Amino acid sequence: MKIVIVLLVSLVVVSHCHQEKNVIGHASLNMPVATEIDVSNTTTQTSEEEKENDRKLMEQWTRMFFSMGRIPQQGEQILIFPGLFNGSTTVEVARPRELRNIEVVATTDNNSAILPAYFTDDQNSTEIPTVSTATNSTVSSFIQLSNDSRLFFHDEEYHFEDVDSLDEDQRQRRRLRSARNEMNLLNADEEHITTMITTVFSTARNFLNNETIRANVVQYLTQKMRSFGLVTGNQIFHPIEFAALFPEGSEEDVPTGTNVIGILPGELWGTKEDEVLVIGAHWDTVPFSGGMDDNGSGVTAVLEVARAMTEGGCRPKHSIIFVAFDLEEVGCLGSIFFVRDFLIQQILQPYGGQLKGAYVLDTIMNYNETQFSQTLSPEWQTALPLFWEDIQAENKTGDFLAILYRKNVDATLADTLAYNWKNDGKPQNKKKTQKDNTADRNPRTFRIDNREITIMKTADKAVETVKSSSSKYRLKKVRMDLEAEVGDQLERLTAWIDLLRSDHSRFWYHNIEGYQQSFPAVLITDTAPYRGIMQECYHQECDSSSANDDSKFADVRFLKKTCQALIDSMVSLSESKCLSQSQAAETNKLRRRANAKQSTSSGSHLFASSLLPSLFAITLAVIRFIPYSS
Repeated sequence: MKIVIVLLVSLVVVSHCHQEKNVIGHASLNMPVATEIDVSNTTTQTSEEEKENDRKLMEQWTRMFFSMGRIPQQGEQILIFPGLFNGSTTVEVARPRELRNIEVVATTDNNSAILPAYFTDDQNSTEIPTVSTATNSTVSSFIQLSNDSRLFFHDEEYHFEDVDSLDEDQRQRRRLRSARNEMNLLNADEEHITTMITTVFSTARNFLNNETIRANVVQYLTQKMRSFGLVTGNQIFHPIEFAALFPEGSEEDVPTGTNVIGILPGELWGTKEDEVLVIGAHWDTVPFSGGMDDNGSGVTAVLEVARAMTEGGCRPKHSIIFVAFDLEEVGCLGSIFFVRDFLIQQILQPYGGQLKGAYVLDTIMNYNETQFSQTLSPEWQTALPLFWEDIQAENKTGDFLAILYRKNVDATLADTLAYNWKNDGKPQNKKKTQKDNTADRNPRTFRIDNREITIMKTADKAVETVKSSSSKYRLKKVRMDLEAEVGDQLERLTAWIDLLRSDHSRFWYHNIEGYQQSFPAVLITDTAPYRGIMQECYHQECDSSSANDDSKFADVRFLKKTCQALIDSMVSLSESKCLSQSQAAETNKLRRRANAKQSTSSGSHLFASSLLPSLFAITLAVIRFIPYSS
């Protein structure tokens, strides 16, 4: 695969893409568009030739996009994870071209080690292509693994002390209310959600705006995850191998990205039986956009799920990774580094575990009950015609959240979320699960409240609307008939590319050598630029809390509903045992007993009260018929 050629071709179609206003899709790595034709030119191509050229260009773009994970690392990468690296202070991973056949080379300082940066089935025979950047690479390529928590702190002035103070005040109130049985800590907290989405995550977080603010957001995310008790780390990367995707195309202008990662280790942590779960969202924005919906809403949800599970005393059987990706708006770079260099190399390969699935959240709080507020791009309409028909049948009303999944690959993730959306995490009626598995039914098994639930249902619908039992908010399961394995024929994904330009695509088709090509994952979205005011505000300054005061595109209760469904889904999929669940169950049992006792007492009292008049009447009647004697 000639990645160099494809990447250079991409320069024509993606340079300065962050400055364009009419952006289609999620990531700012724009697709190529047809160029205007000079009709005065006598050599004008026919429409068929134009279409063929456009098709080839789109195929090149698709191959480039999904080959990015194979491009060798050129810049520095640091993983700061106190406690994760078996007591080692520093481990350096050197250039794969220099250490192809070296498995472990001991160093003399701090018991460190040098490890190969990439793992393949056959390191001797696999050729890693070189990559040309705009200038010659001058930065050494290695991954430094560090347990030193001092590296979390930066010299920049911190601007979110007030938010931290509010967070702590809210935490204290939740503790008190929980102690008085006034709230369940596993329930989504609207106050906490509102604080995050209207402050930190409604602030422009693009590398072209203010690096101090970006450093502040990283510090906020890191401190937040550490305060939850998660094993927290920063994955800092300098993606100079992708310099062509940045405005100037030179290494000097390539920013440093930071993924913030928190781990809730399960009982099976560090074993091959562990089925790891991931929930993630990108935290960066395009220039000058506050990014409230895109994608402050997604990061807020990730943090709220982490808060609920840790404060709720959850002990999962399977480990959970919470992650905030950086540089999604430039080709989903953060999720490339996360999947390739952290998830696979640091979690799955060392222990032999599996990835059970990933929930990827991207723009999830735009809610609009107005008719004709919902649209889709021509690419979405073509790829998902039944979804578009469903929207039209409902007068194009944008009052739903969408979950995009692949049949037979990601269905368990979609089904679990749909179930919890509908039932608010309540146990399923046993009568509905004890049906015969007949030939025309499709059994699907997942876990709720540590019990296996099997639903016998007819063949999957392409679009299924799920209504909540306790609110007006709806969820639409949207099936994408995509294959999980496409091999080297990446051009087969071209027709779907507009639905693949968010971080979920780096799980679906990570294309890492020597590893399974596809991981289960789903995309959860409000459809981003295709609803209401976000058709104008997507990737613009008006995607902010201040603009929302007037336009009201962002619905915090809609976001809260999504958070609750995700909390319940992560608890069930990880097979967690949660203290708050046990306390809530015990409280409900005591209340039922008290109510039953009160009901019995009240019934006895009422019975006695109703009996007294009857006894009195009977006594009078008897006295009347007793002969009087003097």
